[in-house]
Formats: sequence, structure tokens, C-alpha cells
Amino acid sequence: MVAKVKHNHLFVAKGFSLVELLVVILIIAVLSAIAVPVYKNNVEKAKRSEVMVTMGYVKNYLQIYKGVEGHYPLAPIWENVVGSDWNDVANGGLRGKYFLSKYYDYQSVNGIEYRIRCYWNNGLDANFWVDEQGRWSWNVPLDEW
Repeated sequence: MVAKVKHNHLFVAKGFSLVELLVVILIIAVLSAIAVPVYKNNVEKAKRSEVMVTMGYVKNYLQIYKGVEGHYPLAPIWENVVGSDWNDVANGGLRGKYFLSKYYDYQSVNGIEYRIRCYWNNGLDANFWVDEQGRWSWNVPLDEW
């Protein structure tokens, strides 16, 4: 006669333990701490690139004007680039993801030197400008213009 052996089945819990969950949360937190600054830096680079490309268009218009007239357009105070008589940029023609046409200004007191600026629309007190010699400057405080 064969004896029947009765097996005791242990209760097997389904799911994750508290330690496993904490390890996963810690890994996600570390990855987030690395990814967020990188993302912010990339957004800043995208803003600079957009401004530089747009100001390049404006510089081309200014070079054409100087070639025809012999001097840059006179603007003793800052004037918006859109609507100026020296270019054919339509309203919205300098529209980007971060900066709209209304944020680009031009100034030339003597027709020899000029500055184009793009000022922030999000409340920061720093701006971007370029002059006739192609010198770029970023984060220029408003009082240094």
C-alpha cells in the first residue's frame, strides 16, 4: 500500500514588496534629476537659435538697404522691425515658437552703426542683440543698452 503524502502549499504573495517599489521610485527620481536640467538647457539653446536665425534675416534686409542707399536706415529710438520701410517683413513674418515679430527692434542713430535686439516676452530682464559687425550678445541687462 502506497502512502499518500499530503503537500502543504505555502501561500505565494503576488505583487511587489515595499523595498522593490522604493528602489523603482528611487531610480525614477535619479533619472528625473538628470533629465530636467538637460531639458531646460536644450530649451535655452533653442531660444538662442531661433533669435539668431531671425536676426540673420533682418541683417540681410539691412545689408540690402545699405547697398542701395549707402547707409543703414536711420532710427534714433528703438523701432519695431516689422512695419519698417526698409524691409518687407509682414506682421507675423518673424513669428517663431518662442518670440513673435513684435519682439524684434532696430536702432541706428548715424546710419553707420546699428543694433537689432530681441527682448524677452516672459518677464526676464535680459535680452539678445547684434550689431553691424556681427557681434552677438546674450543676456544683456536692460540698463546696459
